[in-house]
Amino acid sequence: MIGRVFRIFREKGGILKALDLWDWFENLPHKYQKKVKYYYSLKTIKNINFPFKAKHFDTGEVGNVPYTKRTFLGSLAQQALLEKDFEFAEWLYNEALKMEGTPLEAHMILNDLILLAQNKRDVEKVKEYVLKDVELYPQYKEELRQRWGGTLPQITAFEIYVYLLEREGKIKEALDMVEWIRKEGITYPFYDEVKERLLSKLKETSEQNS
Repeated sequence: MIGRVFRIFREKGGILKALDLWDWFENLPHKYQKKVKYYYSLKTIKNINFPFKAKHFDTGEVGNVPYTKRTFLGSLAQQALLEKDFEFAEWLYNEALKMEGTPLEAHMILNDLILLAQNKRDVEKVKEYVLKDVELYPQYKEELRQRWGGTLPQITAFEIYVYLLEREGKIKEALDMVEWIRKEGITYPFYDEVKERLLSKLKETSEQNS
C-alpha cells in the first residue's frame, strides 16, 4: 500500500512516460511489475546497443525513443525468452500484441512465440502461433519485402505449417503449400528435400489405396 502511494505521487518519467505505458505498468500485479523492470535492467546490462540505462525506466526526461509500445515490450519479452523464463516471456509477448503496432511488428513477435512454444514442446501452441502468422502474412509481406531489398526471406511459420500438415497426414495439402511458398517467392532452402519427401509419401499412400 505504501509503495503504491509513493508511485502515485512521484514524478513520472523515463521510457514509461515517453511511450505512454505508465497506466499499463501501474495496473500490473506487483510481481509482474518487478519482472518487467528486472528484464529492462538486464537488457541495459547485456545489450551494448540499448540506448538507455536502468534509471531511464521510470525517471527523467527521455526523448527520441526508437521503439513503439509493441516493440519495446517485445524486446523485454525477448530478454525473458533468452533467460528461459518462458511463462513470463509468453505473457509479455502477448501483452505486446495487444498494443498498437504494424503487422510486421506482430509477425516478428509471433516468430518469437513460435520459438518459445517449440522450446516448451507445446505443439498446440506452436500451431496456434503458426496459424496466426500465416493468416497475417498478406498484411506484412510487402513491408517485409521492402526490408529485404525486394525479396522475401525465410518465414518460419510457413515451413512449420508444411510440417504440421504432413504430421496430420494431409500430404496433398502440404505439397500444395510447398509449391505455393516457392511460387510466392518466399526463400525456402529446403524446397527440393521437402518436396521429394512429400511426393514419396503421396506415392506410398496412393499405392496403399490402390
